[in-house]
Amino acid sequence: MFEANLTTQFQFDEKVDLAIGKSVKATLRFYNELRKQAVARGEVVKPPSYETFSTMARGLMDANKQVDLDRLKNASMRDLFERTWSQKLLNYSTQKLQREAYETLMRRY
Repeated sequence: MFEANLTTQFQFDEKVDLAIGKSVKATLRFYNELRKQAVARGEVVKPPSYETFSTMARGLMDANKQVDLDRLKNASMRDLFERTWSQKLLNYSTQKLQREAYETLMRRY
C-alpha cells in the first residue's frame, strides 16, 4: 500500500509540474499575442504587471487542477492530489518559472 502511494505521489508530482509549466507557457503566449495584435493595430503597448501575469497563470493552473481533480473518484487520492498542488504552488521552482516567463515577456516589450 505504501509503495502504491509513493508511485501515485510521483505520478501526481509529474502531472502537476506539467500542468504548471503549460499554464505559465500559455500565459506567456497569451500576452505575446496580445502585444503583437496591439502593435499590428498601431496601438501603444503597455506590458502587464507581474501581479497580473501571475494571477492569470494561477487561474490557468487552478482550472487545470480542477479538471484533474474532478477525474479522481477516491477521496484519499483527491486529498493527495490537493496536497501535491499546494506544495508545488509554494515551491521555489514554480515561483522561479513564473518570474522567468515574466522576464522573457518584458524583454519583448
